[in-house]
Amino acid sequence: MENPPIPKPTLELVKSIIRPMKAYFQPKIFGLDAIEADKPALYVCNHTIFGLTDGIFLGASALERKGVLIHALIDNMHMQVPIWRDLVQDLGMIPASREACSDLMAAGEHVMVFPGGSRETWKHKGEEYQLVWKNRLGFAHMAIEHGYDILPVASVGGEETYEILWDADDIMKSPVGYFLKKSGLADKYFKGGTAIPPIVKGVGITGLPRPERLYIKVGDRISTRQFKGKEDDEATLLEVRGQTETALESMFAELMEFRESDKDEEWWRKWLKNL
Repeated sequence: MENPPIPKPTLELVKSIIRPMKAYFQPKIFGLDAIEADKPALYVCNHTIFGLTDGIFLGASALERKGVLIHALIDNMHMQVPIWRDLVQDLGMIPASREACSDLMAAGEHVMVFPGGSRETWKHKGEEYQLVWKNRLGFAHMAIEHGYDILPVASVGGEETYEILWDADDIMKSPVGYFLKKSGLADKYFKGGTAIPPIVKGVGITGLPRPERLYIKVGDRISTRQFKGKEDDEATLLEVRGQTETALESMFAELMEFRESDKDEEWWRKWLKNL
């Protein structure tokens, strides 16, 4: 069966979709010079809680300022939500699979991935800005196989949009968790209870995310060309993954330090954050 065409959203459509989110979170983005239209890369990003804005603002800025369309590979659960699934597809996002990634790279497209997947969005208490990548090495494999550079992308601010009241561990210790475990639902739908979405609060006691300013940085390119032919060598994959993790953790610290000195904040933002 022939693969469906790669979606190509226009800049006007992307800007119209994200305009309300951009006004609310007012992101600051750094490192766009690392993005080059004629050098397609694999953008490896961290997920923040729920991941609702992860990658969206970088994608829009890359398209507007660099003329580069970045296709994000997303969890299939996004395709189960009416209206939302249409939105993400309109933004050029594609359900994640090795086949989809390979097709995009073969076509010379810029590709964005989140190795932490849904587990990294279902945060537990104390996991802010931790990379929950388990044993995943697929992104390194794909980059080496297709000769792609990796561009690490760090995002700070999203973790503070919500306060976790109950995380998966808390829920599994409750009567609800006991039922999920005994009924088999925990294993069937929630990976034994580790992938249960947290119960949170945002503005006041509501589920509206706090209007935290988001800080996003694209790091230096990590070349994989010297590893050509070693995409199945575990030691090589771990080395590439380690370089990417180190780059992201360094950028987390850098962005947090910048945030501490960034006092450019409107009164309404401070007010909502303190409710």
